[in-house]
Amino acid sequence: MTIEATPTAEDVVARVRAACPDADLVFVFGAGCCEGTAPHLFAGYALTPEHARVGTAGGVGVFADAHVRRLYAEQRVVLDAEEDPLADGFSA
Repeated sequence: MTIEATPTAEDVVARVRAACPDADLVFVFGAGCCEGTAPHLFAGYALTPEHARVGTAGGVGVFADAHVRRLYAEQRVVLDAEEDPLADGFSA
């Protein structure tokens, strides 16, 4: 699993960092039932032993659980963002 971030996604990360300069940010791909495998940007997220670092985006570590790592094992995953006030995740 190789992570690549678009300039738009990196800009969003920069805006979040500027708004929350002391936050410990991480991207997490999970196997959640509601959002599927959409990546989320969290502040202060408690990673579990199931999570492994798979890359960085905008200087923020990107972590995925074992299910997602298997699903995208040999894939290039591109993180992107778009303006959508109803969404709370990034696209991949």
